[in-house]
Amino acid sequence: MKIINIYFLFLMVTLNIVTNSFAQKKTFFSGSVDLVAPQSKQYFYNNSANHIFRDNIIENGFLLNSFGFKAGYYYPIFKKLYLGIWTGFQSDTKEKFAAIKLGGEIKFYVYDIDNMYFYLLDGNNFTLNKSKYKSGNNLRAGLGFPIIRKKNYNINLKLFWEQNYFTLDGADKLLGYPDEIPRNLTVHSYGISFGVMVK
Repeated sequence: MKIINIYFLFLMVTLNIVTNSFAQKKTFFSGSVDLVAPQSKQYFYNNSANHIFRDNIIENGFLLNSFGFKAGYYYPIFKKLYLGIWTGFQSDTKEKFAAIKLGGEIKFYVYDIDNMYFYLLDGNNFTLNKSKYKSGNNLRAGLGFPIIRKKNYNINLKLFWEQNYFTLDGADKLLGYPDEIPRNLTVHSYGISFGVMVK
């Protein structure tokens, strides 16, 4: 009986520790405005003889060539590691692409959520115009840090690199060649984001 009581006490203490640990976990919401500077575009297409071609389209890096916004909800997996789901919108004004985005994100905080962090996100690009592209993928890696800290929110600055991949089967020609059948476009970019994190 004594052993059972000791086991029961141990179980109750363990459950109390775990419960308090989860109770202290804090979720948060964040939103940002993204200014993106495309650096290069790799365009694959073929002709009616099924010869494959690749063109490298060099961008001037002007930030307003691409812009967007993003919002996400994040939950702590470990003390410094957060997992989130996000959605957003991004456009490419030169190619006239526009996408609704949805995906997942991992954030690693160096100290806590009021300090610098690294993040990696991956998501789908859902087309708003099938004549431009059919579907796509967005991969982004970067770092962020607060420039204003408040009790209930932070204003964050983020720097990032990203890749957008677009499937172009059946889409409009990008170069306007007479015998051009678009296949895919990969865009590599750098960017900067300004956002708010609500704690």
